[in-house]
Amino acid sequence: SLLQESWTMLAQKTFIKKTRRGNIIKVVREHYLRDDIWCGSPLCQICIQEQENWTLEKKPGSRSSLVADPHYLVVDTNIVLDQIDLLESDGLANVIILHTVLEEVRHRSSPVYKRLKDIIANPKRNFYVFVNEHRKETYIERLAGESANDRNDRAIRVACKWYKEHLGASAPTKGLGMVMLSDDKKNRELGVEEGVVSYSLREYVKSMEQFPDLVDKISLKEGGAAGFSKKFLFPEHLSPGQITAGVKAGRLMQGAFFLSR
Repeated sequence: SLLQESWTMLAQKTFIKKTRRGNIIKVVREHYLRDDIWCGSPLCQICIQEQENWTLEKKPGSRSSLVADPHYLVVDTNIVLDQIDLLESDGLANVIILHTVLEEVRHRSSPVYKRLKDIIANPKRNFYVFVNEHRKETYIERLAGESANDRNDRAIRVACKWYKEHLGASAPTKGLGMVMLSDDKKNRELGVEEGVVSYSLREYVKSMEQFPDLVDKISLKEGGAAGFSKKFLFPEHLSPGQITAGVKAGRLMQGAFFLSR
């Protein structure tokens, strides 16, 4: 029935909130879900998409020796926050930015969010935003005892699995794969267990033989790459997220510096 259908398209979030005056109130938020949000692939015959809104390439040839078959990429939030310089460089293309990632970046770093939006707005880069948080098959609830970060990582893996099944169900897109890029070892391991092809950014970029200079643009986190010492001659540059947090907390000052002799 129409009533039953409307219930399947609506999720409710209920939580208890304490006000400044100490009153306890119950908050109910409605989260609307849809089953007609496009996947973004021009080859898909399941989604009803308008041609002018096609962003991903019809034939996304593999640029990596790790994955021979044509594929789309999905990146997690930390890849965007820590490796925005690399993402701005030519090389990585046909990247799906999930709404989960976009919103988390928006809340954690305004400068990185703006730079990411500029990349998405460039049609030559083939970056597509998929609103997974409002697609019925890809929206997930946070489990009891699950951290917000773990829930978001799980949402990314769920979206990757959905894409794999969704593209596999359409004849023109059969053989078109999905690859998740994450520098979180646990997230990659869980992805492999769940059938999601997963690599670290360094692994994937090193295999892009046509773009050898990209490896030099990878931002190294302490202890993040094998073969590199944790001791540095000079202090490391702060990441954009650390700078933003420092300015908000008052530990760092932001402005123009004028030096008078």
